[in-house]
Amino acid sequence: MSAPNHIFVYGTLRAESTHAMAQRLRSQARLVGQGRAPGRLYDMGWYPAAFFDERDKHSVLGDVFALRPGARLLAELDAYEFGHPSYVRSPLRVRLFDGRQVVTWAYGFVRAPNAQLIPGGDFSSHWTAKRRRPVGS
Repeated sequence: MSAPNHIFVYGTLRAESTHAMAQRLRSQARLVGQGRAPGRLYDMGWYPAAFFDERDKHSVLGDVFALRPGARLLAELDAYEFGHPSYVRSPLRVRLFDGRQVVTWAYGFVRAPNAQLIPGGDFSSHWTAKRRRPVGS
């Protein structure tokens, strides 16, 4: 398999995120659309962790961006994501909502973390609901 020229993001780098690295991604890559990949998404506090498994019946929702050839962006994303020792960047097949499939890069955990599963695999809606909960609930 040749190196992917797309990236699948599912957490703080999603298109609607206000995070500085998400803004950098939007400015340096082209949003292709939303899609799903087989696996599970976990709540790690202020960010999610994905464990991808092509046999999993669950899926992770995210955004696919097309990367510019030769750009330094992927190295910058590596530096951002590899702050956690359990993350790896691997090729991943994603099914876009329009039915197309694309091979992307994706950052995921090498094994499922001991954390709360995010139902539906959508960090954005989970984060919104989490922030609406009263303190202490």
